[in-house]
Amino acid sequence: MKQILCNKYEILRPIAEGGMGIVYLVKDLHLNKLAAVKVSKNQGRCGGRDAALGEMEVLKRLSHPALPSIIDFFEEGGNICLVMEYIEGITLEQYLRKFTKAQVHQAVRWAVELTEVLGYLHGQNPPVIYRDLKPANIMIRPDGRICLVDFGAAFVTSCGQERGQLMMGTAGYSAPEQWQSGNAGKTSDIYGLGAVLHEMLTGSCPQKLFAERRPVREYDRSIPRELEKTVSMCTRKRPCERYQSMERLRKALLGYRRRGRSRESLFGIRQGIARLLLAAAIIRLFLPFCQGVKASEFPFPYLTQPLMIFGAALLYRLLFLRKPERCRVLLKQEKSVFLTEKKFSGIYVSGIVLLLIWGGLLFQDEAGLRVSAEEKTQVLWVEMRDEKNRKLLLREGTVYQAGESVRFEVPADRMPEGEVALRLTAQDEAGGIYESRIFLVEKEN
Repeated sequence: MKQILCNKYEILRPIAEGGMGIVYLVKDLHLNKLAAVKVSKNQGRCGGRDAALGEMEVLKRLSHPALPSIIDFFEEGGNICLVMEYIEGITLEQYLRKFTKAQVHQAVRWAVELTEVLGYLHGQNPPVIYRDLKPANIMIRPDGRICLVDFGAAFVTSCGQERGQLMMGTAGYSAPEQWQSGNAGKTSDIYGLGAVLHEMLTGSCPQKLFAERRPVREYDRSIPRELEKTVSMCTRKRPCERYQSMERLRKALLGYRRRGRSRESLFGIRQGIARLLLAAAIIRLFLPFCQGVKASEFPFPYLTQPLMIFGAALLYRLLFLRKPERCRVLLKQEKSVFLTEKKFSGIYVSGIVLLLIWGGLLFQDEAGLRVSAEEKTQVLWVEMRDEKNRKLLLREGTVYQAGESVRFEVPADRMPEGEVALRLTAQDEAGGIYESRIFLVEKEN
């Protein structure tokens, strides 16, 4: 059976539920459009009705793209119903549950958007303090921009100070002073933003931490130090040690992004040089090998230059690309035990090992082939004649002064059976090797 509120809003499904009420997705039967209705519960409890009325008072005078607009307000069945703009998308809590954490640039972008909307709230006269910043209250629209929802814990500083003394918020995200004295100010929202940014960068939920919140670089050493300092300053226990305004926090985040882009450009240039050195080593290794390498030159001196260039690339990477602090990376936290992972230049070390193994195997194969060839080698009778067709009988080591030409002949009766490949090899006094073409000869029966 369809449930209709105020004879106008048809309930389609629940969206979220918290301690202060339930939010439903509804259809406005008069305007034929979707909306969100927050039905406050626990009206009998102290402060329940005041919280619902306070949320309405806060929202009705606000207008910002990152805040839902209020549409209607009514009471039904003893419950206060607040009708608001329906925000499409998913919550940041759902996003982190799916992807564990956000990329650094994305987390900073969302944090900057939060400083803008919270700065808008703090800039009201009187200022509005949100007090309950957490991933469940942050919506991510389909276009990637965020929206702040659920103002049940928000209050106006200059009026209703008794509400400011109520201990409202979420453990792990809310500032310590909210639980110690109930007092909250602008720096309390800065603390909450720092806690949310910490979770976006690390994927570690502060409600599940068994120890004090740890620096973000203990989870991932690739996070810049400036960003770690920003998160640490936001989450200081004493309010006076934090950023004192959202504008200062926003400048710190934007400053990190500018410094990060310059560092990324420099790192890209260094990385390009390392890749060029590695490519030069590979080309120097394989290009001459494809053209042919003499057995006497393999593995050395043939591998000398490739290994030198490869060693230069490895040394360059160790000096200019590798950071010592990357050796320890915090992966996750199980209870109070932190698991770590060690990284090293695996591609370079593995490349050198594989290169040496491959060269050794080829050298062994070449040596084996040479031994096998020598074992099978037999003396082939060859006659040498001069330009007048006179047979020359020369001893080994005799120097013969050749005139126009010298002819070598193989007697047919001395030829082995089947097809024979013949090639003449000569060596001069300087050690130069001269080889003739290979000729195939088949003895006739």
